[in-house]
Amino acid sequence: MERTNSVVSDTLPVVTEESYYPDGADAFGDSVEPPAGDMGNESINTNYALVESGKSSKFGAAKKRRSFLHSKQFRSFRSASLSVSMLEKPSDDRKAHAFLAGWNVSNLIQGTGILGVPYAVQQGGWAAVAMIFIVAILCCHTGKLLIECMYEKSKKTGIKRRLRVNYPEVAEAVMGRKGLVILGIIQSVEMFGGVIMYVVLLGTVWADMFQKYTGLGMKEWAALNCCISLPTLFITKMSIVSWLSMLSVFSLMSALVTLIAFCFTQISVWSLVNVPPFDPQTFPVGFGIIVFSYCAHAVFPSIEGSMRKPEQFNGMMNSSFLLAAIVKGALGTFMVLTFGNLTEEVATVNLAAYPIWSKAATFLVIGNVLLAIPLGMFVVSLTFDDAFLTYFPHLNRDSKFHWVWLLITRPLLIAFALFLAIMVPHFGLLMGVIGSLTGTCLCFLFPCYFHLKLRWNTLAKWEVAVDVAIMVFGLIAGSLGFAFSTKALIMTYL
Repeated sequence: MERTNSVVSDTLPVVTEESYYPDGADAFGDSVEPPAGDMGNESINTNYALVESGKSSKFGAAKKRRSFLHSKQFRSFRSASLSVSMLEKPSDDRKAHAFLAGWNVSNLIQGTGILGVPYAVQQGGWAAVAMIFIVAILCCHTGKLLIECMYEKSKKTGIKRRLRVNYPEVAEAVMGRKGLVILGIIQSVEMFGGVIMYVVLLGTVWADMFQKYTGLGMKEWAALNCCISLPTLFITKMSIVSWLSMLSVFSLMSALVTLIAFCFTQISVWSLVNVPPFDPQTFPVGFGIIVFSYCAHAVFPSIEGSMRKPEQFNGMMNSSFLLAAIVKGALGTFMVLTFGNLTEEVATVNLAAYPIWSKAATFLVIGNVLLAIPLGMFVVSLTFDDAFLTYFPHLNRDSKFHWVWLLITRPLLIAFALFLAIMVPHFGLLMGVIGSLTGTCLCFLFPCYFHLKLRWNTLAKWEVAVDVAIMVFGLIAGSLGFAFSTKALIMTYL
């Protein structure tokens, strides 16, 4: 979670003198024999060229590197194609255990979007329950493909080196500069869409909880919560935002436990009849919601880059997605078995007739969303700054007037999110639209397409067939989901 900001904005990582030259790699070739004293590096034994800053360096060598880093030759070399240079770009510190990486992945795919899964099951019936597990399998597979695209194998030594840092850089390697821009835009739309859904969710749960006591509706509560969240948007340190995000995760997990526990107290009223039959008109809406709830591919490169043993990434992904599928399937199925066609777009709203359970789950969800907004807005704000701050050099990050930029842009961004939330105040349907559009691209289409382009000469026929099949599935299901979710939104206004 700490590296989420690099997913969108840090398309080219910061180069340091100590980290640019990994052990076992020279400036212009594939590899050189490392000094005997460095053979203890665990990464060499696993055939991964990992960057470890802080290694001992001679003063003279550091001076030469400093001169080279600022030279014209270096700038020219850095822009060279990957086929010419096998020089690895710096990755993370490689200190995280597989369990911590799995915790981060689980938290990402068990995010606030899971609150819309019961509504997805109500829209899609048993087919949606099956789709929860199918999409989990496909997203887990494409997540592995994406990480595979981060690496290249040396033609001389056969050693795998991590040449790319994040998702946009993979797009750049395949499609050039336009690929980097397109993927950055899609990721930004998805992230900002998530912020809009947070605002909708807050307005909905507050209005539902206090509808008997105040005359405030969803719009008023949404505006009030945006004002409450506004001070956190001025945080400029990711370390602080990460602590808030960690607290939000614990709050969400507690809310999920509360919701599932409530469903077990209602076993006596469960009925299989409550799960609707397959409806081709509503199933695509549920599909979009399910895809959005699993969409975390943009952060997988940062998580893999932080792992002490990256060869454990695939196993960690299998465990994390299996757990996520079980939790989503259980929550969605239990809720629909209990409430049937009355299942609401936000899971907590279903508990309105049970005050104690309702207030406990709602306050936990509110805590989760209020603490999650800073992270989403942090990424959106950085992307916005990178796009427009160059036109205002007197307000850049190093200027003493940067606070003026923050004071103008942060309220504008949250106000725009509030405006869109008021215009489209439907949590589940909004999830369906965003999931079908951006989620399908990030989870199904791009990973498989990039994998085919970068590994075409080494793939078996069955691997090509699997990639193509996933792309066709994503294209058809995503298009239908986007069309029917948009239609449902229009119908709510008509």
